[in-house]
Amino acid sequence: MPWRLILATIRRNKVQQMRRQATHLQDLPKRILSEQLKNVKQLSSEACLFKVHERLRKPNPEAYTPLTISIGPYHHGKPELRKMERLKVLYTQSLLNRAGGVGVEECWKKLKDLEGKARSYYGDDILKVRGDEFVKMLLLDGCFIVEFVIRQSGLLMMQKRIFDPIFMQIQGMVCNILRDMLLLENQLPFFVLQAIYDMISNPGNPEFSEMVKIAFRNKIPKMNIISLLNTQVNPQEIKHLLQIVHILCQPQNNGQIHPQQKTCSSNSSCCFWKQPQQIIDDDEAALLCSIRTASELQEAGVRFKKVGKISNTSSNQTISLFDIKFNHGVLEIPSFALYHPTETFFRNLIAYEQHSPDVHPMYFTDYAKFMDDLINTEKDVNLLRLKDVFINGLGDDKEVTRLFNDLCKGVTYYSGDGFYYKDLCKELNLHCKKLRNVLMARLRHDYFHTPWAGISTFAAILLLSLTIAQTVLAALDYLYK
Repeated sequence: MPWRLILATIRRNKVQQMRRQATHLQDLPKRILSEQLKNVKQLSSEACLFKVHERLRKPNPEAYTPLTISIGPYHHGKPELRKMERLKVLYTQSLLNRAGGVGVEECWKKLKDLEGKARSYYGDDILKVRGDEFVKMLLLDGCFIVEFVIRQSGLLMMQKRIFDPIFMQIQGMVCNILRDMLLLENQLPFFVLQAIYDMISNPGNPEFSEMVKIAFRNKIPKMNIISLLNTQVNPQEIKHLLQIVHILCQPQNNGQIHPQQKTCSSNSSCCFWKQPQQIIDDDEAALLCSIRTASELQEAGVRFKKVGKISNTSSNQTISLFDIKFNHGVLEIPSFALYHPTETFFRNLIAYEQHSPDVHPMYFTDYAKFMDDLINTEKDVNLLRLKDVFINGLGDDKEVTRLFNDLCKGVTYYSGDGFYYKDLCKELNLHCKKLRNVLMARLRHDYFHTPWAGISTFAAILLLSLTIAQTVLAALDYLYK
């Protein structure tokens, strides 16, 4: 064969090969997409544990990240959290010793049966924790939580006194673990914890949900021990520990939680709140949605009053953190304390509300929005602090300002009828629109801001009145002469 024909054949084959490769590369994205659509994992209708959305996480990522212990698959295996793995094993051993006849095999079999349902609770990809590794995680993390709750609540006696580094040796470890156990990304399904507790529990022992109440009592603001125990929590409806704390924090009426207004089934995979069909003009919407700052409200004649004590656990009276009221020109705000763990606590409960379309009203979200409106500068914080509305344990007023101004970043909240404080905002804004209230406030601020200023003003008014009276009498006397 002539060499020119050989070269032509080679070139032709090479061109055909390049065309096939080009066609293959051109079709590759289509084939990848087809494969993805074929193998995509459907989101379960039971999914309730998500990674916190980036828009919420961005202002303070650390607030959603465990610092001491990992619970569940999202932070499982992180090197900085591995120190607690040995304590998980020790707590698991202690818990199984309580039951006597219950061993690792029986517990493993029970959790293996629950593996599929447990996986369905996680709304994000957890492929890195697969098969038996997932079951092992459920066993160790679940047994640790149950044993920790038992020890923290003190409702079950120990078989014998044992050395416990969490409660006896490491300073602040209990607070650190409680903090991590209330992170949205650091949860186990509650039915897993309930199943473990039922396996080791004896007849006559307290319900696990009751033990959880006692274990987390110091994390629940304004709740006294009597109302805490009287508040009913249905274990069948609980999804995770953070939800229990959210329920216990809600406003109460004679020990009963205010009912949540739902417009869809909790089993629905796509659930949205149905807002009332009514027309609200711009002026009315402005009255419902936001308020002036604390300093501006004071200038408009609003006075501030704290309600209750910072810690109300020794009182028979239960005041919810959210029970803010406006009566006869006085804004009553339940007192509270602000410390460094407060931001993490608030952020995760807000994240829980933001990721749970069946939670309504969104108490923490709406409270943060109200306080964000109320506090704009350090002057507003100083005003509320001097009125004993809160104790500032963050260091300075600037930190409190930053906290409340940042809490609402990336948050979606309902305006109008969906906003928990809509009536309160309307009353405050209507009060500020009345000229008489503004004038009276300026009078008090300029002339009666101190007792001496009030006395001086009264004396000046009295002197002026006497002068006018004397002038009038002199004029009348002149006219009748």
